[in-house]
Amino acid sequence: MSKNLRLPARWRPTTVAALVALALFLFLPGTAEAHAVLLRSDPSQDALLRTAPREVRLWFSEDLNPALSSAAVVNSHNQRVDAGDAHVSSSDHHELDLGLKANLPPDVYVVVWRSVSNVDGHVLRGSFLFTIVEPNGTVPHLNGNAPPPGQDLLGGGNTSSLYTGQIDAVGLFNLVAVTVSELGAIFWVGAQLWRFFVLEAVPSGENSDDPVAASLVEAMPSRFSRRFAVPTLLLLLVANLGVLIGQALFLSNGQWSGALAPSLLLSMVTSSRFGTFWLGREVVILLALAVALYQLLARRLPAPFERACAWLNLLLGLALFGAMTLSSHAAAVSSNIFLFSVLIDWLHLLGSAFWIGGMFYIVTCYLPLLEQHAPPLRAQSLTTVLPYYSPWAIAGVVLLTVTGPFSASFHLTSPAELITTAYGRALLIKIVLVAALLATSAFHVLLLRPRLKKEYGKYAYGLERLEQKQAHPIAQQIEQAPDDSETAIQQRRWTRQLKLREKRLTRLTARLMTVLRWEPLLGVGVLICVGLMNIFAGTLTPTTTALNQTAPTASSTATPKPLTTSATTSDGRFTVTLTISPNRFGTNTFTVKVSDRQTQRPATQIGVTLYLNMLDMDMGTEVLNLQPAADGSFSGHGDLTMSGDWLARIQVRTLDNKLHEAQIKFFTPF
Repeated sequence: MSKNLRLPARWRPTTVAALVALALFLFLPGTAEAHAVLLRSDPSQDALLRTAPREVRLWFSEDLNPALSSAAVVNSHNQRVDAGDAHVSSSDHHELDLGLKANLPPDVYVVVWRSVSNVDGHVLRGSFLFTIVEPNGTVPHLNGNAPPPGQDLLGGGNTSSLYTGQIDAVGLFNLVAVTVSELGAIFWVGAQLWRFFVLEAVPSGENSDDPVAASLVEAMPSRFSRRFAVPTLLLLLVANLGVLIGQALFLSNGQWSGALAPSLLLSMVTSSRFGTFWLGREVVILLALAVALYQLLARRLPAPFERACAWLNLLLGLALFGAMTLSSHAAAVSSNIFLFSVLIDWLHLLGSAFWIGGMFYIVTCYLPLLEQHAPPLRAQSLTTVLPYYSPWAIAGVVLLTVTGPFSASFHLTSPAELITTAYGRALLIKIVLVAALLATSAFHVLLLRPRLKKEYGKYAYGLERLEQKQAHPIAQQIEQAPDDSETAIQQRRWTRQLKLREKRLTRLTARLMTVLRWEPLLGVGVLICVGLMNIFAGTLTPTTTALNQTAPTASSTATPKPLTTSATTSDGRFTVTLTISPNRFGTNTFTVKVSDRQTQRPATQIGVTLYLNMLDMDMGTEVLNLQPAADGSFSGHGDLTMSGDWLARIQVRTLDNKLHEAQIKFFTPF
């Protein structure tokens, strides 16, 4: 009875935390930016100027890292014309300013920028054009047969899996670093939570009726300290260093020599909030490593010291989660929901530690010790110890279920993006794996464990009756009694019955332990998906085309000519026809015609927005609000800043304020 009363009381704090997370998720809407995206500039994109500007000013969506964010300006002959003084404004950390040489002549100029978020350290690159016209009003143009100016400035090149949806070398390195970092942190913190919330609840010593459970309670923390604490923390230390190097690889265009340069790494650590909290993660890990080494080297610690180390480890684990949250995408939100976003992400990590970290603790520290005992004693321990873990595992599931959609809701704008984007597909796989993990947990919690408990009850009852009937061990009773005596016959019948029950008990115990051993692999899959979502986060660029669209392919001999292609919106309501003229590097005219598929008539009482993303290189997102024309079409001017594969997302806004989206891939030659 005391056990039943204890569990709800111990479960209550996490339940309250989960309800708080649910309330925050449901009632606190907001928007988040995963990277420092260019919002506007002066001169503006495609500006036609009659006088030469003295400087270029750019405004981004997040605070910029002043040491690593930069910009440059080149003319049509790829000659730099800026003063080389790109700097973040002291009055506005969202603003990047760059001086220009005096009296620039009429020409087309390309502004190339690189933003490094001061929040999460992620890198974006992009470019845009402005033109100084001739005194007579003639507008200069770029030479379409020449290489795009500014293409190799500021570490240009596609080193990011963020926009291609494919894992390149840099993306793979970041995936491994992020996954190992999260896995190590979740396992280590999960071990501390097991000690306080599970092992402390299991009766031990004189209060325990189960000597096996009592011995395991004492042995599990010792096993973790001796075998896993130091290796896990060392791996975590190296993995977090890998996270920093992965960010440096984005800055160095995938060059290891540049990424490992001490000056660059030191600048990343000392010049941004991301670096500050990354350094905090490493400091916490080093402190935990010192405690682990102290526990490992000390032969036997006094009880007060052991208790103090346990509390210190728990506090360091919670602090590590805090530092991880403050250096992640969760911190890259508007200030009015900053605290709530960080809290949600912290609770998400806590839920992972309770559930997935707890499963790893079972595999590494509980089951190996359990295997040292006979099957009946294993069954007795499993039915005694695991019920103390179940409420906290359920609490972890609730926290993950509630907090998981919070981050995804900031990135996904429609359900279709679960299929059409790399981020969405990773999220969808994660959902499937979590569902499989839930099904596996439900199988052994609701089916295997009750059957094992029932079978153990039968075995214990049979063993108790047998012991009551005999004054000596069973083997001696049979040897001393005549073979045909009633006592011998009855003893053999009870022995066979007990052996059958022990055989069933052994089989069920082995099955449950097998499930417990393999269950964490699903957890690893979930964490790999989290790493993929980290790699593919930011500006979600679909990597597949719409079902009904047609996309021209590249031609080595083709000359630039207008492109016209059609697609159907994802909800099937509209057909959109996109015309790009002249479809070449530089400024183009984008024209969209929209027709209702039911009436076959042009739709004019709408708004049309065009989003352009370069698929071969990280160039940011260009947004065009197309203006209505007399013929019922919508048009606007925008830049295709380099040749290659592009993706156009066309959003149609109807009078009922609903969005209808189509996607078109196209190729732009030189």
